[in-house]
Amino acid sequence: MTTIQEAVEWITARHNFHHGFDHFQRFMASQGDPQDQFRSIHVAGTNGKGSTVSYLASCLSAAGYTVGTFTSPHLTAHQDRIRIQDQWINDETFVRYTDTYRELIEQWDLAMFEIDFFFACLWFIERKVDIAVIEVGLGGLWDSTNTLHHPLCSVIVSIGLDHMDRLGDSEEAIALQKAGIVKSGGVVISGVKQPECQSVIENVCREKQARLIPVSPVKVLPGYPVQFIWEGKSYTLNTAARYQAENAAVALTCLNEGRQRGWFEISEEALVHGLKQAVWAGRFEIMGHRPLVIIDGAHNVPGIEALCASVKELPHPQIIVFTALKDKETTGMAERLKQCCDQLIITQFDYFRAQTGKALTIEGSELIEDWKTAILSAKQRAQPEGTVVITGSLYFISEVRAWLNSGS
Repeated sequence: MTTIQEAVEWITARHNFHHGFDHFQRFMASQGDPQDQFRSIHVAGTNGKGSTVSYLASCLSAAGYTVGTFTSPHLTAHQDRIRIQDQWINDETFVRYTDTYRELIEQWDLAMFEIDFFFACLWFIERKVDIAVIEVGLGGLWDSTNTLHHPLCSVIVSIGLDHMDRLGDSEEAIALQKAGIVKSGGVVISGVKQPECQSVIENVCREKQARLIPVSPVKVLPGYPVQFIWEGKSYTLNTAARYQAENAAVALTCLNEGRQRGWFEISEEALVHGLKQAVWAGRFEIMGHRPLVIIDGAHNVPGIEALCASVKELPHPQIIVFTALKDKETTGMAERLKQCCDQLIITQFDYFRAQTGKALTIEGSELIEDWKTAILSAKQRAQPEGTVVITGSLYFISEVRAWLNSGS
C-alpha cells in the first residue's frame, strides 16, 4: 500500500504534465462527470479568489450546510487544497484514491492539478457535500475546473496583470480568459472595477445570455479589525487587511443572489457570523507580536498595491522581506514595496520557479540571500514596537509559515 508521502510525491512529480483542456474534459466524461454530481460555485479572479472562497464557505457553513472547497496552491500540505468544513482530505482517503486510480491516471497521463481536482470531486461525492466552492487554478477558459458544466454561479473577483505569458498581455485579454467560466444562461457575479474589463465581461454575458450582477461598493471604516458597510449593513472581518472587505462583498453578493433564487437558505445572522469567523491562512496573517509579524501571499503588482494600503496602518519601523517567482513583474512589485515601508529586504528561496535574490534587488533595497537570516534580521531591526511583513509568493509564504509555526 502507498504511503501518503509516496502518493503526494507521485502526484507532484506530474506538475508539468498537460495535454490540454479537451483531453481532461474527455477523461472526466469517461468517469461520469463527477464534477457535476454536486452543487457548486465557481470562482475566478487575478487576486482575492481564495479569500472569496473562504468567505463563501464560512457563511454557508454558518447556515448549516456541509461545504467542500478546492483551492490552490496549498499552504501547509498538498492535501489542504481539498477540504470539507475547512478540514483537509484525510491521508487514508487520499492514498486510497491514489492506489485505486493510479493505473487509470497513468493511462490518461493526467497532470497534478487535474488529479487534485478529480480527487476533490470524488471526495465531495463520497461525503455528500451540500455545495462545493471551486477556485480556478489559472485563468478560467482553459482551466481544468472549467469542466464544471452547471455551477449555480460563476464569480469573477478581480482582474489584474498576472500570468501574462499564458493569459494575455493586457487586462482586457485576461478578462476574456476569466470570463471563460461564464455559462450559457448562467448567473455571474463580478467584482471587477476597470471599465474596459467590465465591458469584456458584459459582452461575454450578453453572448451567452447570462445574468451579470455587479458588486455594490463597500465603505471600509477605520480601525482594527476591519469593519465595512455594504448595502446599508455593517460587517466585521477577522483581519487587519482592508482589501479583504472587497472580497467579502463579492461573497455577500453571491450569497444574497443565492438566497433570492432559492439555492440555499441563509440568514443575515449567518452572513455576519460567517464573515467574522472566516480565516484564510497566508493572507495578511499575523504570525507573531513584538514585533508584529505578518505574512501575505501577494504575488503580483495589484496584490502588492492592496497589501501596501493595509501596511500603512501598521506601526513603525516597517520592514518588508520580499521574494518572488521568475514569471512575475518583480521590479514593479519591489518598487512599490520600497515606497510603502521603512526598509526593504530582498531574499530568495529554493523552488524551481523562484527568482534569485540578486535579480530581484533594486536600488535602496538590501539583499540577504538566506531567507531565514533575512527574517531574523528584519525582526531585530523592527524592534518590539515595529512591524515585519513577509510577502511576494504563496509558495514562499508556505515555507515561512511552517518555519514560524515550528517556533523559530
